Amino acid sequence: MPELPELEVLVKNLKGRIKDKRLGRPTVINPRVISGDPNLVENKMVEDIKRRGKWVLIFLDDLYLAFHLRLNGYIFLLDYKEPDDYDCIILPVNGEYLHFGDPRRLAQMKITKEINSLIDELGIDPLSEEFTLEYLSKNLKKKRGNIKTFLMDQDIISGIGNTYADEILFSAGINPTRPCQSLGEGEVKSLYRSIRNVLEEALSLGGASTEEFTNLVSREQSFEPRVHRREGEPCPVCETPIVMIKIGGRGTYYCPKCQK
Repeated sequence: MPELPELEVLVKNLKGRIKDKRLGRPTVINPRVISGDPNLVENKMVEDIKRRGKWVLIFLDDLYLAFHLRLNGYIFLLDYKEPDDYDCIILPVNGEYLHFGDPRRLAQMKITKEINSLIDELGIDPLSEEFTLEYLSKNLKKKRGNIKTFLMDQDIISGIGNTYADEILFSAGINPTRPCQSLGEGEVKSLYRSIRNVLEEALSLGGASTEEFTNLVSREQSFEPRVHRREGEPCPVCETPIVMIKIGGRGTYYCPKCQK
């Protein structure tokens, strides 16, 4: 699933291609993932494109298009209109075609005149000025669950998913099973720094692999996870084999020696 860094890069590149361009008549292939009337977007101008949490938001004249890719969704900007196997909708724009789809049909597209209800229910963006050490500390004290689940709670911090939660906790030296309220003051400070540092590093490298969900990111390097999906490989710090466990049904990877 694309997370904050990948979606931020996607938005930047998509903005460079379709901002200030008009949408044509959409072709709907599978309406199951679409909420709202697709016909309303025809001839609308793309005024801006932003990311909020894991949502990609396209601002039109008097409408908003909100895309959530979930686990396997994608946004491709192609030079042909013919639908691919898993396309759900195709939007013509300036001689190109935005293909949105999902093999599992779990992604979402919302067409709405009101976006605040969607945005307001999301937690603070971890790279925004509003995300402070005080905010993190206050919310950790309220939670009784484990720290891995806390980091992925979009109502508290929006944009972090499974991959970056693992990488942040490795950077901070915190075991993913630790109860939120067990973290000491020094550990909370370390966690705060790691959230910022890991996401900023990933963003500077264009995120992790993006080929599965977009063709709008081209780069010579990418973010390489240090522990995520590296079960059995040596820890890059101490060479202890990386362990995989399940937390909330998600594969969770960590070093049992470095992360306490």
